[in-house]
Amino acid sequence: MSQTQTQTQGKVGKKPASIVYWLRLLLAVAAGFANHYLGISEVNFGELAFPLAVGIGIVFYLLSIIIVRNVLHYGEVELKGKNKYITLGGGTFIVLWVMVAVLLNTLAG
Repeated sequence: MSQTQTQTQGKVGKKPASIVYWLRLLLAVAAGFANHYLGISEVNFGELAFPLAVGIGIVFYLLSIIIVRNVLHYGEVELKGKNKYITLGGGTFIVLWVMVAVLLNTLAG
């Protein structure tokens, strides 16, 4: 077997950074659905609605950090940088979580 074939066969799996992005994307959608289906709105919770909604987002993001660090065992080496297991995909998570929550509340209202 040539060296090119051996290198190609070693790259069959997904890149760790891609897995982290997809995980955060899926958890952002789940957090948006959780905000909606738990009925977190100013009608139900008054002034506590916003802190509760943000708290749910934080819990889902912390869950993603725990999964990346302790279940998938990705660290500095796999993600190519210090604290990347925390920051990678964070913007995508926030934007998608807010968009899903707003969309579901708009469609239900």
